Amino acid sequence: MSGFKQVSKAQARRHIAVDERIERMAEATVDLVHREEFVQEISTLWRSAQEKFLLIGRYLVQARMRLPHGEFQAMVENELPFGYQVAYQLRMVAEAVDSGRLPGSKLPPSYATVYQLATLTSEQLRLADQRNLIRPDVTRPEIVRFKRDLRSKAIDHVSRREVLEAERQRLRERLIAVEAELASLDDQED
Repeated sequence: MSGFKQVSKAQARRHIAVDERIERMAEATVDLVHREEFVQEISTLWRSAQEKFLLIGRYLVQARMRLPHGEFQAMVENELPFGYQVAYQLRMVAEAVDSGRLPGSKLPPSYATVYQLATLTSEQLRLADQRNLIRPDVTRPEIVRFKRDLRSKAIDHVSRREVLEAERQRLRERLIAVEAELASLDDQED
């Protein structure tokens, strides 16, 4: 015997309704008084939002891989509460974290900031890490400034050639990913 109790659909629906009520109660505003209480509650909610953005990105990755050709784009454009650009950024963040390119434990809570990191090549990520730019409190302007510096001038110990070679490698990696995705779509159409 597995130890699992079999339940009817009606019992499962009641259980889900209870879970939804508990969730609504957990989202209810509580009267806070002290600064520490506000910091604790807001910080907890912010971490939860970060986790949800990563989960949304993971679902978008799944949808892009599994839905028939054109259906993903239509879903994003017509049925989701955000546009294609946000969907793209959330997917790229999830892919970068899940592939290990970005360390989930060291990332800031903003998906837009993490996306800026996700667009860096492996070499650029190494440089960003050396400059302490991969940390939970890094800001988007810091990353944008770093990227601008990479483009406009050679960084102290990195020549323009190295930056271009790193960009070429990033493009090769992206091309491999695109080709794999196209092959997956071809397999689905067959």
